[in-house]
Amino acid sequence: PTEALHSSTAPLVSMKTRNDGRAAAAAAAARRLFFSSVGSFACICSDTSVSAFQTTTSGLASLGTPSSYYSERKLIATKEQSRDNKSRLFVTNYSHEEEQEYQINEGEETYFEHQYGWDNYDDTPWFPLTDSVLEEFINSRQMMMEEEQSTNGEEATASTEAPTSTEILLDSLKPKPIDTVTSQDIEEQFLRMVSNEVEYKQLVGQSPYALTDIKFPVLLQRFLDTIEDSSQKSNGKFKGQSKLQGKDQPRDERKTVVVLGTGWASHAFIKLASTYDLRIVVVSPVNHFVFTPMLASAAVGTVEYRSVTEAIRVTNPYIDNFVEGRAIGVDVEGKKLQVHLTSLGTATGSFKGVASDAPCRLEPEILQSFVEFSEDGSMVQRDQSQGASDVIELSYDYLLCAVGTASRSTIVKGAKQHCFNLKTSQDSKRLRTAIGEALEYASRPDVQEFYYTSEEVQQMATQERKRRVKIAVVGGGPTGVELSGELKDFFAQVCGYPDGAYQHLRDDISVVLIHGGSDLLPAMDKDLRTRALDALHAQGVEVRLNTRLKEVGRDFITIGEKGSDIQETIPVGLTVWAAGNAPVPFVKELLSKLPPSAAGSAGRINVDQWLRCPTYSENSFGSVLVLGDVACYETQEKYDKTPQQLPQTAQVAGQQGAFAARMLNRDYDMQATPPKLPELSESEAFSVLRVWLAARGLEEAPGFDFLSLGLLAYVGQEEALNQVAIGNVPIFNYSGKIAFVLWRTVYLAKQASSRNQALLTFDWVRTKSFGRDITRL
Repeated sequence: PTEALHSSTAPLVSMKTRNDGRAAAAAAAARRLFFSSVGSFACICSDTSVSAFQTTTSGLASLGTPSSYYSERKLIATKEQSRDNKSRLFVTNYSHEEEQEYQINEGEETYFEHQYGWDNYDDTPWFPLTDSVLEEFINSRQMMMEEEQSTNGEEATASTEAPTSTEILLDSLKPKPIDTVTSQDIEEQFLRMVSNEVEYKQLVGQSPYALTDIKFPVLLQRFLDTIEDSSQKSNGKFKGQSKLQGKDQPRDERKTVVVLGTGWASHAFIKLASTYDLRIVVVSPVNHFVFTPMLASAAVGTVEYRSVTEAIRVTNPYIDNFVEGRAIGVDVEGKKLQVHLTSLGTATGSFKGVASDAPCRLEPEILQSFVEFSEDGSMVQRDQSQGASDVIELSYDYLLCAVGTASRSTIVKGAKQHCFNLKTSQDSKRLRTAIGEALEYASRPDVQEFYYTSEEVQQMATQERKRRVKIAVVGGGPTGVELSGELKDFFAQVCGYPDGAYQHLRDDISVVLIHGGSDLLPAMDKDLRTRALDALHAQGVEVRLNTRLKEVGRDFITIGEKGSDIQETIPVGLTVWAAGNAPVPFVKELLSKLPPSAAGSAGRINVDQWLRCPTYSENSFGSVLVLGDVACYETQEKYDKTPQQLPQTAQVAGQQGAFAARMLNRDYDMQATPPKLPELSESEAFSVLRVWLAARGLEEAPGFDFLSLGLLAYVGQEEALNQVAIGNVPIFNYSGKIAFVLWRTVYLAKQASSRNQALLTFDWVRTKSFGRDITRL
């Protein structure tokens, strides 16, 4: 019997029969019928051909996935004659994310030596499995079966001629004993797999989600939430007023919410939180929100950093207070927070105890003071000799921990001391200044050849000049790829002929991107990852994949390939770290006050579906909400076999911040599971908001449901990558100039305010018309 699976994306035909000839004929017919639209095809014929999967794939019995099944004609086999007239069979499958090679295993060596005397295996080039070879293979298979039947089981005499590509494929189909499972079991398992559209797509590396998997109820709820948000947002723009409640004064006994951080989660919460219902206090070492995807553009002057920032007091003018400081301690059971105030450095040092060279407020200040609550919990004990007089205490009803992450540069020797980061607006300013200084440093007379007469000294001067303008970017994620593209755009302009300000350096400047994985932008689809690599190569970026950073010095980096002990030292002028994140110190402090079950992976904090972290008592449970990069939130989608953690992205953080604002605006009882609306008086029970929630069936708070809208990345030369999706359902992928237009459109629409949109548009027009400003202020 033959089973056929038809789908809109990849129809598949699988055969199950005990007669090889009939199966081969069915395979040929199915291939002719479907190959033009399928792009993928599989055929299992009998015990003999099933055994081939065990022959060409290592560990089939344990994995249960026949990797020799070819996808989109990407199975490739080769056999090459070596110098000593020995041969080798190689089969590879490119349908996985990373190229995997399957060669003859050690246990199979005896079989091939006995048949053909193959005892030497050399590296060989690949031979493509073309359509003609496939046709030849099917016909040869039929002929082979007929020949075997005519000889009544006698073995055919082996040919003395060099085997053809078809014979190589046929040789790979020779039967082989299978110890752990029978060939029939493998056949049944494989047929079940490829007869299911979802498992088939997963097998060939495609997304199993289809349009029918779009979460339309979630989309409807998001639409209704947006309507509610528009009115609740107004509650924060007019002091104490509530349109839905019909009140013009703040609510009595408002609950106090202390928000830690001014990143994506905090900014989304502050925009939507109602000052009628909540008393909001924001604590952060910086007083603004920054649109982080544009930091790479700001680092080279494509846009100004002020165009992508918004002061938190402007985001919601009626928050009760903003405290510029850093949280250093917390009493979870007592609902109290200790904050170390930031030194307010000015040019004149006019504030007491403050010098003009005060440390950057983004860098963790050295604080050795001992801060804790006394035994009765009534006061804070401080060591005044250590400068702890700048520590204050805040009480809260709800603590929103959205402190983000820090750069994980401490894992590499010298990286923290010598690498630039790109996480904040201050990082962008410092990097922009450093790039300008590098150009001037490479333009000094001491590295110009015409100042020297000796050829040896001239060569040394040239090498030193090239080192000063060689920039290493560590990390092949969105930040590293976008920065590499922006750097090449910047250098193409300022070093271009005939009017570039640094055109004398156009042959000296170089950018090297170092990535530990096998593909750039690992979160994107395979075709977009390949496009990113091709685009950077076309611009002259040196990309080092599967490479680890070993050490960073003032003027060099040391790298090494994965799996190799060989190290290489590269002279560089600047090194930028974009390779990973680590928890900030306060997260460790908070975890120390929570039960062990709160500790998540990579230093993050485990949360439930309402973003609440575990606590020791019922009284404190629900009072601490963890959002954004700090939260370790697990979700299991439709086709996931195991729960997956949400990524640390701006999309996730922004949606979590808005979700938390809605829960607190609606006044859910956060100690209950699930959180429920409280019982109200007769007059309050019929308020517009309460009726709205009851009509939507939201007497109990729904859990957080992340809805991905895709990924965007800029790769330079006005080209971008777009991976558009609704949830996990892919809509389309696109790259190039049109994708660049969409990239800019989305980023413009996502700006914090209309002011930022106007400034950003002006910056783009200015850069296109007059170029980037290279002034260092």
